[in-house]
Amino acid sequence: MTTRVDLTAVQEIYRLCYVRAPWAYFTRVPLDQQWGDHWEHSPYTSEASEASEASEAGLPYGGESDQILKLAFDGPLLTPETGEHAHPYSVQEINDRRAPWLRTDSYFGGPPVHIMAGATLQRFTELVELAGGTVYAPVGWGQLPALGAKPAAAC
Repeated sequence: MTTRVDLTAVQEIYRLCYVRAPWAYFTRVPLDQQWGDHWEHSPYTSEASEASEASEAGLPYGGESDQILKLAFDGPLLTPETGEHAHPYSVQEINDRRAPWLRTDSYFGGPPVHIMAGATLQRFTELVELAGGTVYAPVGWGQLPALGAKPAAAC
């Protein structure tokens, strides 16, 4: 059984700020004001070892209860550090749009897809589906945030 969540109220408010597959994190504050531990370090991910864990980028800070939304996704999407065109970017560099958070590669077939930092929740969903993937949101998100909330400035 599948339940559909109505995200209409928040689809333009939240913007992509961080990806740690299979999770995508969205913020309602401008990207240049959203931060997390070690977001300036490159690469933002690292192999699980004692030496590298200290510099691995942390999850985005959420100063308010509805500042960060987290959703799951699947599909043939590559993160900046994977695939043929892999590069060790920091979160800060990715959020400055030097590379997409997620992309397809030519060997997947279909149209090329690049999901950049700042993509709205609606655009993220459209692009993941275009790549042949699915986005999963927890039931209850349709209630967040209050309808009077203002969207973050476009990036």
